[in-house]
Amino acid sequence: MSPASDAEALLADLPRLHRWGGVDRVGGLTPRIGQRIVAELSRYDAPRIVETGAGATTLLFCCLDPSALTSIAPNADLRDRILAEAASREISVESLDFVCERSETALPRVAAAGDRFEAGLIDGSHNWPSVFVDFCYINMMMPAGGTLFVDDVQLYSVSELYRLLCRQSEFEQVALDDKFASFRKLVDKPYLPEWDGEPYIAENSP
Repeated sequence: MSPASDAEALLADLPRLHRWGGVDRVGGLTPRIGQRIVAELSRYDAPRIVETGAGATTLLFCCLDPSALTSIAPNADLRDRILAEAASREISVESLDFVCERSETALPRVAAAGDRFEAGLIDGSHNWPSVFVDFCYINMMMPAGGTLFVDDVQLYSVSELYRLLCRQSEFEQVALDDKFASFRKLVDKPYLPEWDGEPYIAENSP
């Protein structure tokens, strides 16, 4: 099967990899969001991908033949379920580096190693300030032309990052699919400017 057909097969039968409240659940990936991911990543030839959080997106990324996939999540049981599901569906995990750790501690080490990623997904801890820590380091490692995905923008902590990025000239919003935002990075800079170069911050400051 081709990467596209592998991805289509996965999206047509999403696995229940998460266990919340004693119930097996798919998590946040939907066919619509998955199709957005596939469309955006088709722009790259064997992209390097980093994600905070893991689940069905990890398998979807593996279907798309990345040259490297770094998935960061502190749940060893989730890692094992992902690997078992990949084996049962014959999805290659050769490119996968699963870091079983909180992203706040793992991402600084990944960035210090000089890694670069054409695509990044922020979908790990949704608390404050974790979502901004994730953005800080993923932005640091992403070149111009990279694609940033931000999931769960309905949550206040994530929505604040979303509103900030919507006003930044360094990023262009590609789409908002339900709760899932996609951005294109336009400049090859590792950091956003100071607060007075961030319109959302400046306009909401006395």
